[in-house]
Amino acid sequence: MKIALINYSFTPLMSAISTRLNESGHQFITATATGNGCNSPHNVVDLKIGNRIDRAVHNALGWLSDTHGMHSTRVTASLLDRIIALNPDVVHLVGSNNAFLNIPFMAYVMMRCKMPVVLSLTEDTIPGTGHNALIKRGKFRRKTIESTFRAWDLLHIVCDSKHTAECAILNGLDGHPTYIISNDDTSKAAEQYVTLYDNIK
Repeated sequence: MKIALINYSFTPLMSAISTRLNESGHQFITATATGNGCNSPHNVVDLKIGNRIDRAVHNALGWLSDTHGMHSTRVTASLLDRIIALNPDVVHLVGSNNAFLNIPFMAYVMMRCKMPVVLSLTEDTIPGTGHNALIKRGKFRRKTIESTFRAWDLLHIVCDSKHTAECAILNGLDGHPTYIISNDDTSKAAEQYVTLYDNIK
């Protein structure tokens, strides 16, 4: 089994998941904006997502027009080209507060490739929420997020609590298999994630 782990940086949860995958003899790909991945013989490759300027432009556009997670098409396309070439069994967006990816574009490509995606959420990282913006476009943002997630097949949502799952549903992320995996104990969470990957690949 080969898993692609995507996040802003290499977090303790990613470390625990990669360790568990390594122990099970599985391969994994890490993709981070900061480029600080994992050195392991089972890590197929470390991918760097864009650069500091890309992220600054993405954040500036999102702050101006209330469209966080809807920019960086070039950066997202470049990442997806590399991931598709590596052909993982599952793609895991470990942190969904991705101020460096175009989520609607990513959903479109993942659907076209029929690639299962795991999306991890906390209350603060539900797509389309929690951002300040100069120009408020809540209706547009919500409509875009809802239509993106409504159409996204092979998407599996993992929430860190029942409360987060309820908030996700209220923000248009319903209609997908949803699981509760607490991040309090990263070793236990990693084991549950690896079981989930195995079930959906």
